[in-house]
Amino acid sequence: MAASASACTTLPSFSKAEYVSPFDGASVVENTTRYSSALECLKPMIGGRGPSAKRFAVGRVSDFTGKEDLVNGKRISQGAALMVISALAKTGVPIVERFDTSIADMELKYADNKLITDNPEGKAHRQILSASLPGSDYHIVGGITEVNYNIRSGSLETSFRFIGAAARYFVMNVAVDLRVVNTKTLEVVNTQSLQKQIIGTELNGGYFRLFSDGLADVNAAERTQEPIQKGLRMVIEHAVFKMMTEMNNVPAANCSKMTTAATTTPAKQAINPIVLTPPPTANGATEEASVQIDPYTGEIVRGNSPTGTAQTKPQGETIGLKGLFGSSAAPTPQDASDNTKREMQEKLLWGNRPQIR
Repeated sequence: MAASASACTTLPSFSKAEYVSPFDGASVVENTTRYSSALECLKPMIGGRGPSAKRFAVGRVSDFTGKEDLVNGKRISQGAALMVISALAKTGVPIVERFDTSIADMELKYADNKLITDNPEGKAHRQILSASLPGSDYHIVGGITEVNYNIRSGSLETSFRFIGAAARYFVMNVAVDLRVVNTKTLEVVNTQSLQKQIIGTELNGGYFRLFSDGLADVNAAERTQEPIQKGLRMVIEHAVFKMMTEMNNVPAANCSKMTTAATTTPAKQAINPIVLTPPPTANGATEEASVQIDPYTGEIVRGNSPTGTAQTKPQGETIGLKGLFGSSAAPTPQDASDNTKREMQEKLLWGNRPQIR
């Protein structure tokens, strides 16, 4: 009893550090989205204009959804303005700080009182010079306006003897409204209202069976959900991309192809057109642009005129309406060969179907 009592009063030794090595996990990577490459694609076109480039600033981009709870707090990121600044920086446009000027204001006050210096050895105080700060031409403000939970959800559950499986999904969305304001005139020059749906899925299955001497119970599940804050960043980057292309009169087609996001396509525009091998012309020249089939109408669309010829054709000229309704022109041996090729290519695209006569 005396030995145990003395052991309880003995303090532990701290001479040797016995720390547990933390788990590092995944490495640090760039925080990019599918629209980041499109923003960087704009840098050579709008980011290198020298002194004539318009300067941008970012104001408040607040959360106006009011979504919060007592346990987790705010449901949506409060750093939307920082996301806008990062998106602008990827385009290369000049940016001036207006979001947090507390340090600059404090140092300006110190300089006004001759308390701050840029040369500690010389003890010369910082001079306050007029017209030393560049102004902004435009600024971006706005907010997060929508967070809608459970727009649609569904589930499927089934069991057969001792095996069961289930699948569930749900859809929510976030929306952002941003506007570009002329700093000098306070005129709203561009507005963007975009939304993105966020999808979550759940899959699980199990095996349960009772035996005479025991039971077997095996379960497996997998849950995936798009990050809500990542979806918010995607909406903001897309909005900034549309702002920059519309305000600078830059064609967005070349850079928008770098994204994998689905965009609204007119009914006449081909989705995933089949590219055909350009046939040789009469003088042996080949087509510069590819020939495409419009899946909506079956039109054979050629981009440019053949090389080696003086005659040019309009961009996107329709060569013929073949396949769905036949050809109205008198057939020639070359047309018959072309029709055979077109029919084979159309069968690959649409399969066998009856002719319309």
